[in-house]
Amino acid sequence: MVGIDGGGRADAYDDARSPRAHQDLPGGTPGAGTGDLAADSTLPTELIALLVMHGETYWEYAHLHLGDADAADDLVDGVFADLAAHWDVVLRQENVQEFCWGVLRATVDDALERLSRPSAFTAAAFAVAMNDARGTFQALESGIGLFSVIGDLPGRQHDAVVLTYVLGYPVVTAARVMGITRSGVYSLRREARRRLAAALGLDERTAAEAEEQ
Repeated sequence: MVGIDGGGRADAYDDARSPRAHQDLPGGTPGAGTGDLAADSTLPTELIALLVMHGETYWEYAHLHLGDADAADDLVDGVFADLAAHWDVVLRQENVQEFCWGVLRATVDDALERLSRPSAFTAAAFAVAMNDARGTFQALESGIGLFSVIGDLPGRQHDAVVLTYVLGYPVVTAARVMGITRSGVYSLRREARRRLAAALGLDERTAAEAEEQ
């Protein structure tokens, strides 16, 4: 299964290197496969619930990094199909939602490696944030450079910032998607804020005030 090693662990965050996928990204039309999966009564009920609750968020995250709607749609379809095929392994995990998010993240990293191209995150996130006027980190914004730094954050810090500041999800939603507590999201954002402030040449107090606006 993409993103899961022999022990059933998602190599998705920080120190772990994403495993290579076993097949190329398939072609397809945006939204088609995910809708078909959600309507498949043979899928585990818990997986259907996860797809309904977080499928769009998974897609938005994949789209930011792949820079292609069709590829993002196919990738998310593949993640949920793989999760369904290995549901017994998934259920053995201590935290199912955190594990599934890790598989999604590892699969995105793997896809970029196979396509031999960098993430499209920097330009895509800048466009999203500017078009929607999202994110209190605008007070920290130094042109597109801020989003380049966000792209370089360690895995979980990156995800917490992307979900809450770039994609505009409430902390409680980001926590559910990532399978962690709200305090965990706040902690990750504080750590990320320190890194961003240092990279942008700002003092931490200025960064903290910007986050609170």
